[in-house]
Amino acid sequence: MDILIRQELTEEYKTTEDVIKKAFLNERYSNKKEHLLVNRIRKSDAFIPELSLVTINQNKEIVGHILLSKITIVDNDKVVDSLTLAPVAIAPLYQRKGIGSLLIQDALKKAKKNWI
Repeated sequence: MDILIRQELTEEYKTTEDVIKKAFLNERYSNKKEHLLVNRIRKSDAFIPELSLVTINQNKEIVGHILLSKITIVDNDKVVDSLTLAPVAIAPLYQRKGIGSLLIQDALKKAKKNWI
């Protein structure tokens, strides 16, 4: 399957959120609000645009999305900056084809190169 993984563009936010809604529409353990989580993260200091990635199919349509964002882990007097992944979303017709795995691998590669 020919897909391209690249950074999400600002003007694609609405389209990406639509993909996220569709990806979780029939998931049993979803609250159907994952797209709102992504929207809130984008508006926060935790957002890293370079780690908000989309997959593009051969028709130049967005069919997947992943987002890594900043978090701080606190354990008593220990404080560690890290990244969190939430969510990975693949359009229903493209699920179970390895695209999510490719997105995760690419996001981790980019994160290790520039953020870890």
